[in-house]
Amino acid sequence: MKKRVLAALCLAAMFSLAACKGSDTPAASRLSPDTVAGTEAAPAIANTMRTVLNQTEYILYQNIFYNDMADDYVGKTVTKEGTLARLYDAFSEKTRYYVWGYLDTTKCCDWQWEFVPKDPDSLPANGSLVKMTGTLTRDEAALDGLWFTDATVELETAFAPEPCDVDLTTMGATLERVQLLNMQYKPDAFSGKSLRVYGRVLNPTTIQHPYYDNAWTQPFETTQQVPAIGTMVILTGTWQGSTVQADRVEATPDY
Repeated sequence: MKKRVLAALCLAAMFSLAACKGSDTPAASRLSPDTVAGTEAAPAIANTMRTVLNQTEYILYQNIFYNDMADDYVGKTVTKEGTLARLYDAFSEKTRYYVWGYLDTTKCCDWQWEFVPKDPDSLPANGSLVKMTGTLTRDEAALDGLWFTDATVELETAFAPEPCDVDLTTMGATLERVQLLNMQYKPDAFSGKSLRVYGRVLNPTTIQHPYYDNAWTQPFETTQQVPAIGTMVILTGTWQGSTVQADRVEATPDY
């Protein structure tokens, strides 16, 4: 039953592959923004995410998951550049790790790789630009039956968002939908957790995905003044049931 539910929730879940770099692929740098001076230069820290746009990745996702070409890649070690995201899967009670990006500037289509990090505690903050290197492996424990194992992560550009339990602003649309559905179907696992989400004001009590209308909508309640309908906002608050109790609803430029 769990797999059927997850399959329905994640029908659009997308993964992709990049060209293999061979045996000389560098291991993860393990760098963080507070790397000790004199050891190795720390990566730059960005005020906003540097989202990767890559049509090849999207095409490869289509080949793997829709054109039955996964066997051509299983067992191969590859490197993927993208944005780091963590997703809490309440159905399996585990945190899942992804590197993701968009097809193009419309941000209507995204791709994401699930991976199993060698050292989860060494990973940078969500939204950071990274290179993940791992081996594509079939595994029923993966959300879509495939993930990258024995994965190392090299930090390219650090991102330091405000601390938050669930940060949807650092996820592409597919991961956002999956996370929100986890929250709606397993509300007790998220009750009282802090949440941040970026979207367009649909009405005074709802925001929707900023780039296309049918990806998701999210109800909220707030005593704050809500910007005009159509305004892009970052909503920060607490998850209660299926609603966000919003402390802030702040207008913001394209995120």
